[in-house]
Amino acid sequence: MNYLIETIGCQMNMCESDVLSSVFSAYGASKVSSLSDADVAILNTCSVRAQAEQKAFSYLGRIKEFKQKNPDIKVVVIGCMAERLGSKIKKRFNSVDLIIGAKDIDNAALRIMDLFHMSDFAKKVNSEIKSEVTRYVTIMKGCDNYCSYCTVPFVRGKEISVNFEKIVNKCSSMVKNGAREITLLGQNVNSYKYEDVNFAALIKKVATIENLKRIRFMTNHPKDLSDDLIKIMATEPKVCSHIHLPMQSASDKILKAMNRKYSHEHYLKLIKKLRAAIPAISVTTDIIVGFPGETDEDFEDTLEAVKTIKFDGLYVFKYSPRPNTKASGMIDDVPLQEKKRRHAVILEEANKISIEIVSEIIGSTQQVLVEKIKNGIIKARTRGGRKVFAKGDKEEYLGKHINVNIKEAKVNSLFGNII
Repeated sequence: MNYLIETIGCQMNMCESDVLSSVFSAYGASKVSSLSDADVAILNTCSVRAQAEQKAFSYLGRIKEFKQKNPDIKVVVIGCMAERLGSKIKKRFNSVDLIIGAKDIDNAALRIMDLFHMSDFAKKVNSEIKSEVTRYVTIMKGCDNYCSYCTVPFVRGKEISVNFEKIVNKCSSMVKNGAREITLLGQNVNSYKYEDVNFAALIKKVATIENLKRIRFMTNHPKDLSDDLIKIMATEPKVCSHIHLPMQSASDKILKAMNRKYSHEHYLKLIKKLRAAIPAISVTTDIIVGFPGETDEDFEDTLEAVKTIKFDGLYVFKYSPRPNTKASGMIDDVPLQEKKRRHAVILEEANKISIEIVSEIIGSTQQVLVEKIKNGIIKARTRGGRKVFAKGDKEEYLGKHINVNIKEAKVNSLFGNII
């Protein structure tokens, strides 16, 4: 079986696609990059923003045209949009053979394989398959926060933490088969709790795995970020010096309307704590512009916070109403053109700051973990999460820490020479 996976959305979606690929590969299936080579095309979807759904519909339109000439290909839609709009997708695209919502994602591999009448699929998966250097592990599913703009609680359900022993065993298996960096994933990892094990305690357990070099995690929620977590980030060498901490807005009025349950002052205190405990920490964030009721003054507060905090990177989104959310009942009173303007202003400022930060890195030596080697170029990443490229084709570099002297820097990437 040849399979193609197109993934739209967050790291959770990436993780789920990664799991599918691992299972399929264990059964001898081959991942392809072209529809013409695929027996099954899988679209992993997102519902958090309207733009993500529009992108998915566009992709399904192209697949529909392809299937008219190639009727044997199977088409599968999975994930959050499949959960929210399953019947609509099926009605609009008769080319779709199977729809699997986010709440049933654990059964996705089995149900997809059933399309090909593989009745022995439920037998033991080959655990010796070679792993990628970097892997994702889901530690919790769903969300209980109900931010007023977010569909996640509706499409992924209530918050459930995974048994810590299963998490550690899964990480250990990945490391045994070649993984060297693992990212622990959840909609709000800070609220992880299984029996008496909280998130900081879970990290301590994962850190004991031999040959695991790095641990990352996301996403964090400012209202739940604990001193225990900051302490383990500062003291455990395997934990990377990077945190993604969504700010969303610097206006307390807007944060309250978003139901974020923290003030901007609280957010600033967290940034100060993190930077005091981990001076080299890289902080990235999410920002939404044009939320209902956001005035020019509210936006200027957010822009000033971006200038003051100096994030290492940020994702900025134009607000779009999502069905079932509390915000969808609010008046969407910021015109689209103004949302676009605010989006551009934040991005311009963020890029200026990023250039300042990366310029200071030129000439330094960075310890990086090599993730891939292709065409004589290594792709690696710093502990702070920045991508690094350098000439090098030695396979023994793969999965190893090496030192790279940085010669050139762009907003999102560093370039240098292996020492």
